[in-house]
Amino acid sequence: MFDMYLKQVVNGEHLSSEDAYCAANMLLHDDISEIKAAAFLTALRTRRENENELLGFIQALKEQSIKMECDRELMDTCGTGGDGHRTFNISTATAIVLAACGVSVVKHGNRGASGPVGSSDVLEALGVRVELTPDEAQRLLDRTGFTFLFAPHYHPVLRKMLAVRKGLGIPTLFNFLGPLLNPYQLTYQLLGVSDKGIQETIAQTLKGLGRKHALVVRGDNGMDEISPEGPSLAYEVSYEHLSCYRIDPEELGMASIPISQIQGGDAAANAAMILRVLRGEPGPCREVVLLNTGYALVVAGKAGDAREGMALAAETIDSGRALNTLRNLVSYSRDGVLVC
Repeated sequence: MFDMYLKQVVNGEHLSSEDAYCAANMLLHDDISEIKAAAFLTALRTRRENENELLGFIQALKEQSIKMECDRELMDTCGTGGDGHRTFNISTATAIVLAACGVSVVKHGNRGASGPVGSSDVLEALGVRVELTPDEAQRLLDRTGFTFLFAPHYHPVLRKMLAVRKGLGIPTLFNFLGPLLNPYQLTYQLLGVSDKGIQETIAQTLKGLGRKHALVVRGDNGMDEISPEGPSLAYEVSYEHLSCYRIDPEELGMASIPISQIQGGDAAANAAMILRVLRGEPGPCREVVLLNTGYALVVAGKAGDAREGMALAAETIDSGRALNTLRNLVSYSRDGVLVC
């Protein structure tokens, strides 16, 4: 049966979500050779996956993952990575400010691979314990409004694909499935992509996953965030409707910020940049966090427009609430105690 799916994708045909689900289960559980698995993933990537194929893979992977449940509206902010700009962890800083603004944030992430600093790396450098049990993660969310889900703990089945992915040495659909596999059922999402060719597909996939409100963004410079350097393209999912528009920071009164001014380094350097933002230090790093948080607050229904969202983010930082949120994350994740 897998040979049939392989032949279809090699011939440039798309799979239905049902067939993609079956193919994913075979890859994850059957004795499929690494050569055939690599050929399948390469063929998919070459002719571009569509939303039905992504939804089929997501269904298969979620059935094998550890599931988390919560009766409140939840949000994640994340990017697919791979943009090559090596900026500091903007989406992680944004997530902390969002939590301080009253949004329940469930950050799902991993360590950086071969260079870039992942969200778990920078949170650890900030002092947060990230390798939490599901119960610990839930308690952290309940007490602080923020939690971190260390992806390898929730998706152990993906270990089977590591050898194939490393052997290929090229991006596959697994590189951008991570932001779509949060163990919680998300209500809201701000998701950045670096690959222009998958941006609309990711938005359609979020629509299929039932997101109430989501924004899929990509800077014209390839940045997998809302770029402070120039315009970005945004696909908005809102109550099952999909729209597309451009975001220009200059229209919000921001001067253009070169990417070089928000580039990070190792985990310690990136953590220091986030701390400076949370302490209210002015500069390019603060501006890009305000920009992304402003739109995230619109997505979460906490602001009517980006200007209002940016103002709320600025007030939250300047009041000290964002820094206090981080302090509580550090203290509660390690000692089970709130300090602020």
